[in-house]
Amino acid sequence: MAPIFRPTIISFVFVTFITILLKSARSQDIFSMTNFYMHTNCSGDGQFDQASTYQENLHYLLSNLTSKSGSQKFNNLTTGEVPNKVYGLYQCYYGTDNQLCQNCIQDAQNRILQNCNTSVEAIIWYQLCTLRYADHNIFATKDVSKYHVLKGGPLKYSRYNQHLSNTFISLFDRASSGCSPFASGTTFGILEGSLIMGAEVQCTPDLSESDCNSCLRTALRRFDIQGHQFGIIVQPSCQLFYGFIDVESLLSSESNKSLYIGIGITSGIAGLDEIESIENLHIELDAIKAATNDFSEDKKLGEGGFGIVYMGTLEDGQAVAVKRLSNASKQGVREFKTEACLAAKLQHNNLVKVYGFCSESDEMLLVYEFVPNKSLDRLLYDVNGRAHLKWETRYKIIEGIARGLLYLHEDSSPKIIHRDLKPSNILLDGEMNPKIADFGMAKLFRGDQSQGNTSRIAGTFGYMAPEYLASGHISIKSDIFSYGVILLEIISGLKNRFSDEQEENLLSYAWNLWNEGKHLNLVDSTLGNSFSTIGIKRCIHVGLLCTQEDPSKRPNMASILIMLNTELSIELSSPTSPPIFPYKQETTISSHGSVGIAVEDVITELSPR
Repeated sequence: MAPIFRPTIISFVFVTFITILLKSARSQDIFSMTNFYMHTNCSGDGQFDQASTYQENLHYLLSNLTSKSGSQKFNNLTTGEVPNKVYGLYQCYYGTDNQLCQNCIQDAQNRILQNCNTSVEAIIWYQLCTLRYADHNIFATKDVSKYHVLKGGPLKYSRYNQHLSNTFISLFDRASSGCSPFASGTTFGILEGSLIMGAEVQCTPDLSESDCNSCLRTALRRFDIQGHQFGIIVQPSCQLFYGFIDVESLLSSESNKSLYIGIGITSGIAGLDEIESIENLHIELDAIKAATNDFSEDKKLGEGGFGIVYMGTLEDGQAVAVKRLSNASKQGVREFKTEACLAAKLQHNNLVKVYGFCSESDEMLLVYEFVPNKSLDRLLYDVNGRAHLKWETRYKIIEGIARGLLYLHEDSSPKIIHRDLKPSNILLDGEMNPKIADFGMAKLFRGDQSQGNTSRIAGTFGYMAPEYLASGHISIKSDIFSYGVILLEIISGLKNRFSDEQEENLLSYAWNLWNEGKHLNLVDSTLGNSFSTIGIKRCIHVGLLCTQEDPSKRPNMASILIMLNTELSIELSSPTSPPIFPYKQETTISSHGSVGIAVEDVITELSPR
């Protein structure tokens, strides 16, 4: 049940990437290869006298603070009493081993004492570390009061500006989620031909999730991306970095070949190492029986077409939910293990965490985190339950689902299309944070692929995109459609399909209200007046954009998250109409010849592959 994440290997890859980038930019005269000095800022409201108590405290603090840099990537310390009290901290970034961290912090300590020898507050930035001190508390506090920007290389990458901005937005969640011990997010991608882009965002790990996200957004607003080969912006609490490398031109230089081969080999090792051995996820049947009191009736949480879910407590005290697949499931053991391994590999705050599986004695069991507030549909479709869903909670759920989908579509490897997104597959934890569950129907895409065709429709009617239902065409825009339906359901408290007798559904109802300027009539009456009119209108607008009939007009998840951020004054495009309900009842699938399919072939109850 150990986490899949392997930071040390990816760290080395990123350091190597920076090394190649800086060398290809011919910047050796400015930078040492893996640890270069950028900027020192000496500030504060005053100066201290030489041989003063403040200076003594400062020297004592820096000596003791930096002594941990050979074993700790982040450390903070205070020394003395007010008015001579000194606060200090350092952080070594994603990409440093213990030796690099120690070397960087030692250089930083020596330089900050030389450059700011009488300043009561100072910060020094290197590529791989930051050191700062002040005469006031700087711990667990977002500080964007100062910044430094460094750019270089040729101006020929401006056509990737929007892609780069979207990449940064997607990385903000990873850095602020708390999943990474480095409070960071890093990504690499081949854009076209031999062009590789790398991007990284980082916060000090003592920041809250919201402060980290806010700090990074401030940095991005200040970061005027103009198409340079690389750029860095640093603030006291966070930093952003990006770079482009053309491997083909790089390999024309013999001196760079060994560096490129190094990053290629290391990336391959990282890919192998990140995939946890399937058998390491196996949990003994006896342990699961003990956790669930031998699948006793009083431990039952729910039941569906897939089987029964039980609550349990593992030997170490971890509360879990155990999904016991029914014998009716046609899923083979190999496919079941592959699905369990995939689910366990996914690491995001808005995805249900899978701890492991068991396949013994004809039992197929999935063990995942226990989520106390059960599924969204149990609250949303109940009048009494909806009364507990205030607008702030509903918005948290709307945004959290979007963050989870962004991870699946852009940041996970392989990329994943869920295919059965609906309220019953959105679980709510004790803080009402949403967690996407059930990947039994998920479609995997590797590399740059993000769409395809399937010869068998799988999903739930009412949430499936019309193009998928009509032709079997699957893409990330299929999940976007499902998300839009859920968003409108959360706002209205209504199911998409009102009843079997009615021809109108929620989408056409919302569309007609929007065109009549009566969109607020869509809002669930149990909300009263406890919502922001501007905010809820924007959410309805986004829901209609997501459920447009033409998939090419639907936004992607990165754009959706930007739209939902009401702090940004973004003009949204006008939505076009949703598909006419009911969808076509008869169609053909063309992925492997013409195959007749009727709506009855649609799987409307979730079951594993």
